[in-house]
Amino acid sequence: MPKDYDHEKWVKLYKMAILGLERARLTGRIEDARSEIAARIEKLRDIPGLHTAEIHAIDNAQRMLRLLEGEEERYAAEERRRAIEEALHNLRLIEPKIQKLR
Repeated sequence: MPKDYDHEKWVKLYKMAILGLERARLTGRIEDARSEIAARIEKLRDIPGLHTAEIHAIDNAQRMLRLLEGEEERYAAEERRRAIEEALHNLRLIEPKIQKLR
């Protein structure tokens, strides 16, 4: 059953961030979702009513985005580590050739 806030832009951007499979775009999607959530929170302050369900959904979305961002940071660190290891491996392969040039 759709909720009355399902049509809000922050929901679409949040779903794109958590469902996005392209790592290159993930960070941008997280930032887009956060920005739209912040804008929606500002709008809710001017709209009468409690908006309890949407505020709860926003809290959950923000928690999930933080988790996703942490995973993205760990993935990036692992990629950097792999790149360094590969560079070191390649240097070790050419070391004998460099020694011969001396």
